[in-house]
Amino acid sequence: MERGNLVIVLIIFALGIVGGAFMYQYVEGWSFIDSLYFVVVTVTTIGYGDMFPHTVSGKIFTMFFAFFGVATALYIFSHISSSLFKKHVTSKVSEIKRDIRKQDEIKEEIKKDIKNVVKKVTRRK
Repeated sequence: MERGNLVIVLIIFALGIVGGAFMYQYVEGWSFIDSLYFVVVTVTTIGYGDMFPHTVSGKIFTMFFAFFGVATALYIFSHISSSLFKKHVTSKVSEIKRDIRKQDEIKEEIKKDIKNVVKKVTRRK
C-alpha cells in the first residue's frame, strides 16, 4: 500500500513539475527549459535568485506552487528515506536473529557435551 501511494505521489509530483514549467512558459514567456529550471530551483528550495516571476499572475502562482511543491518534495524524500531506513533495520534485525540462533545452537551443543562428560564420569565410578 505504501509503495502504491509513493508511485501515485511521484506521478503527481512529476506532472506538477512539468505543469508548472508549462505554466511559467505561458505566464512569464520563458523557454520551457528556463521554466523547468525555475520550477526545480523553487521546489528544491535552492532559490538562486537569478530568475523570478515578473507578472502578478506568475507571482501568485509561485506562492502556491512553492508551498505545495516543497511539501510534496519533502513527503517524497521522507518516504524514500523512511523506506531505506526500514530496509536497513530489517536486515540488521535478521542478522541479529541469525546470530542468536547460532548462539542457541552452540549452547545446546555445549549442554550435550557436558551431559556426555557427566555420563562418562558417572559410569567410571
